Amino acid sequence: MLDWERISPAKLLPHSGHMMLLDKIISCDEHSLQAWAHIGAEHILLPLGADALPSYLGAEIMAQGVAAWAGAHHLARGEAVRLGFLLGTRKLMFSQPAIAVGTELLVVVKQSWQDQSGMGVFDCELRHCHTDEVLIHGAMNVFSPSSDADLAVLLNLTAEHG
Repeated sequence: MLDWERISPAKLLPHSGHMMLLDKIISCDEHSLQAWAHIGAEHILLPLGADALPSYLGAEIMAQGVAAWAGAHHLARGEAVRLGFLLGTRKLMFSQPAIAVGTELLVVVKQSWQDQSGMGVFDCELRHCHTDEVLIHGAMNVFSPSSDADLAVLLNLTAEHG
């Protein structure tokens, strides 16, 4: 697919700056992606003055893993990276209430199913890189419009009814 040693997560995600929660893509194939993420003292999701990230915020890191998988597939087809939406989670489980600053995470996403309309479900995990402990796991329900026109319609509907 793509040379992961040379592909930055910034090329795969419609995010920038501090909102980039993935530090490195490790691997990606037809149905899965693995990435590395570091919880540093300046992490944008870290509450002010906290020494640990509340575990529920790890869901956003997993969602970026799904978005990076989608971005990789768009780039491999010669398409632009598109905006997607996290619709919800299922069976989201936490092994601990928070993730300490300094923790290095392995982000694992596996496609469970996806249809032609852009709806999909991905089984996701955040693992501690050094202990391999699963810190968070669950299913992410996502939607990615199949075209820019579909996205524009969706955004216009949201603006009109928001």
